[in-house]
Amino acid sequence: MKESIRALLLEGIQEGKFPGCQYAIVTPNSIDFDYVGQKQIVPTVEATLGNEIYDVASLSKVVSTTTLTLKLVEKGLLSFETTVSSVLPRFKHEHITIKDLLGHCSGLPADIKNAKALKNKDEVFEKIYEMGLIYETGKDYVYSDCGFILLGEIIETITKEKINKLAEAWIFKPLGMKDSSYLPDLSRVVPTELREDDVYQGLLKGKVHDEKSFAMEGLSGHAGLFSTASDLAIFIQSILNDKFILSKEMTEYLFKPIISKEISGLSVTRTYGWLKPDKGSFAGHFHDLNETIGHTGFTGCHMFIDRKNKIGFVLLSNAVHPKRELNGIIPLRSKIGDIIYQKGGIL
Repeated sequence: MKESIRALLLEGIQEGKFPGCQYAIVTPNSIDFDYVGQKQIVPTVEATLGNEIYDVASLSKVVSTTTLTLKLVEKGLLSFETTVSSVLPRFKHEHITIKDLLGHCSGLPADIKNAKALKNKDEVFEKIYEMGLIYETGKDYVYSDCGFILLGEIIETITKEKINKLAEAWIFKPLGMKDSSYLPDLSRVVPTELREDDVYQGLLKGKVHDEKSFAMEGLSGHAGLFSTASDLAIFIQSILNDKFILSKEMTEYLFKPIISKEISGLSVTRTYGWLKPDKGSFAGHFHDLNETIGHTGFTGCHMFIDRKNKIGFVLLSNAVHPKRELNGIIPLRSKIGDIIYQKGGIL
């Protein structure tokens, strides 16, 4: 199985689809880790060593923000029906709840226009607080960074603690994840995009790729986490072994649907923070639809957890290096998923 995945990834690297990556195949009893390619190709070409730390982009939403939100619910400090405005009074849409944000069905738009011009956290929230809704809450869903930015702020407001410190204390340390943080070891971080705009000029290395998170100094609910495939494999394995840091009741919410819709012929279901991938998407064609959750990240990352078949996978890449237009890793995701099930003796 690993040899087939490695061959597919090496072919993609040779075709210039992405510089390199690290990945892990996870079962309840094993973590099979591997890495291929280059950590960077500009300004010089440097091969991966296997100890690299990656900007995991929107995997931050599920690994960190969703887990922390559900932990607050578990502790009784928050409920799924808590309104955003009851915690953040400047938010003008008084009916929108925590559940709406977790399911990406709040009505908020996907992004902030011209986000690369944002200079600080105050500017980010000025834009969010003045936003109108683009659809009726709960009637549709639009994947929204804005909703998870709000969740990050809610977490920090309730706990009076920064999201990086809370994630370290509540998630990373208890699970033994030693290389996950919002403020990574710069000597090990792979670079992402060459950014050239009025806010920043240069190669992003150890600085978050997402422009909104960058304006917030990397401490945000939608992005900002840096990690390794080995660390995220530990996170996955804890769920496969039913030893996650949330209670069993709260862990079930990760798999519990909130809203579904058809997108380009695929049935896409949002759970509490996570995504249930349809056949042919980033988990391939053979996973269990009811018991599988996952997520993707803009930098070229993805992960999935199939609880029924007891298999998980994570891949971290800097496919946006040196420019996001060169990212060609997305079509490989489904192929990798199929290899896992076909070669892993699951089918």
